[in-house]
Amino acid sequence: ASAFFDRQRPDGRTPLISRGTHTVVKIRRVQNRSLLSRFEAERKILHRKRGKDTAELTCVYAWHGSGTTQPDNIAAGSGLMTQFGSEQGFYGQGNYSAHQASYSHHERYVYRSSDAEGDHRDAGGQYFHLLLVRVLRGNPLKTTEVWKPPDETGCRFGAVQDKLGQQFDSVEGGPHRPTSSGPYAPGEIGSDNSVIYVAYHPNQCLPEFIVTYTQNNT
Repeated sequence: ASAFFDRQRPDGRTPLISRGTHTVVKIRRVQNRSLLSRFEAERKILHRKRGKDTAELTCVYAWHGSGTTQPDNIAAGSGLMTQFGSEQGFYGQGNYSAHQASYSHHERYVYRSSDAEGDHRDAGGQYFHLLLVRVLRGNPLKTTEVWKPPDETGCRFGAVQDKLGQQFDSVEGGPHRPTSSGPYAPGEIGSDNSVIYVAYHPNQCLPEFIVTYTQNNT
């Protein structure tokens, strides 16, 4: 799981976090039979709907920051629930995860604690915790735009929303920066932008690992 820290960036920039800048303290595999059962049921649905080869080829591992929620509560509970996702997201209310760990490491998303177990949340704690999740994308709608209400500039969500679940099963958006749309301009300094994946059914996302890490001393 820690190898996903070192994913190469398509723009060639050095990732904000990697095993060169941070130390993985522990990796815990999630054991939740209920979540696994629901995930496998959804997988079979996508096999029938899109074909086994397509469903398997588009299944990816991605990073999810749980914010102020302890990752263990998600892993041991009902998993990633779409109804708790923000309606203000780039692509509406759904389960968001990122290809690059650097994106989810942003202070807006990463869970931090003063202890390695993550029991004591601390916004300035030395321990960072991210979920590595498996995402069933099916046939993803790929776009670099963001969806906004009709009275704002941007792609109108209503125009494509009906296609989700019919023509498309998820969204692959970006790359985007953690708090604003689009990638960094060539002259800007930044390496935490990423392609993001959005699923609209909770059974499409399976938390598989909780990765705990610390920043290396410089």
